[in-house]
Amino acid sequence: MEKTINEQIVDEDLISEDFSIDGALIAEEEIRDGKKAICFRGVFSEADKMNRNHRIYPKAILKEAFTNAWNESIATGQPIYGELEHASDAKCHLERIAVTFPELSWNEEKGQIVGKAIPTLTEAGQTVEKLAKSGFKICFSTRCAGKVKPYHGPLAEGVNNAVEVQPGLKIISIDVVGTPSCQKAVTNTVYEGFEEPVKKGRTFKEIFDSEF
Repeated sequence: MEKTINEQIVDEDLISEDFSIDGALIAEEEIRDGKKAICFRGVFSEADKMNRNHRIYPKAILKEAFTNAWNESIATGQPIYGELEHASDAKCHLERIAVTFPELSWNEEKGQIVGKAIPTLTEAGQTVEKLAKSGFKICFSTRCAGKVKPYHGPLAEGVNNAVEVQPGLKIISIDVVGTPSCQKAVTNTVYEGFEEPVKKGRTFKEIFDSEF
């Protein structure tokens, strides 16, 4: 019987990223089950860039890790998920699950994982939605298992402690975090509605106070 990604993680380091160029991940309103709900759409991880943790993900390695995670999700029927803040291990913690990703794909040209995240109906998911309604930026960060080695190439730009992620990377989850390190995985705080135009500069809190 073939093991799942989580079961295969042995003798590997936990690599938790806090991946943030504003505006690359947008919060939107959509109708689900007849009610207005939040979703987050944009870039969730990026290759060939040094992030705030001084880690570099080669394009081929991040692509393979995403492809494996997506294929396992299809095979098992279990969605790729995100927990509320990173756990300190490589396990799935049901009580912490906060978002799922009904849409994810690999952008070959830009070396990015892109798609859509929606808060779950769990307590953790409701926390995410309430934070968004209160005006907080919602940030996303990968939790992976793998190995790294020192990197001294041009992407480090003089940084002495840069490292490069090695082949065999396994994506465990894409978690909601307070401070991201992919330079794109943070939401724009301006509300993007589907039904009516919104005045520029209105925050989540202002929108939800007036419409909910």
